Amino acid sequence: MNPYEPNITIAIHPPDEEKNYQIVELSGDMDKQGLAKIKPQLEQLSENFSYQYLVFDLSHLNFINSESIGFLMALYSHLVKMKKIFVITDAKEHVKDVLSVIGILGIIQYYDSIETFKKQIA
Repeated sequence: MNPYEPNITIAIHPPDEEKNYQIVELSGDMDKQGLAKIKPQLEQLSENFSYQYLVFDLSHLNFINSESIGFLMALYSHLVKMKKIFVITDAKEHVKDVLSVIGILGIIQYYDSIETFKKQIA
C-alpha cells in the first residue's frame, strides 16, 4: 500500500425505502487524506437526501480527526435544515470516546448497533 494513499473506504448501501433510511459504512482512517477522498461522495449524497435517516456505521472506522468531526457536524447541520435525522452507530470504543468527549454524541443520535437502530424505528 502506498503510504500517501488514504486508508479509507466508503460503502453507501442501497436505501431501505420502506423504513426510510440509508446506511453509509466507513472503514479505515478518517484523517485529512481520508476525508478528502470521501468528502465529495458524502456531499453529493446529502445534497438531495430524500430519506428520513442517514445512518453512519462506524464499526470499521479506526481513526477520526478533528477536521473530519467538523465535516460530520456540518453534514449534521445540513440534514437538520432539510428536516432529516443523522445517526451514528456501532463506533469502536476509542472512536466513540473521542466523539463523546467533544460532545458529538450529545447532539447526534447514537446507537450501539445497526440492529438497535432498526428496532428503534420499527
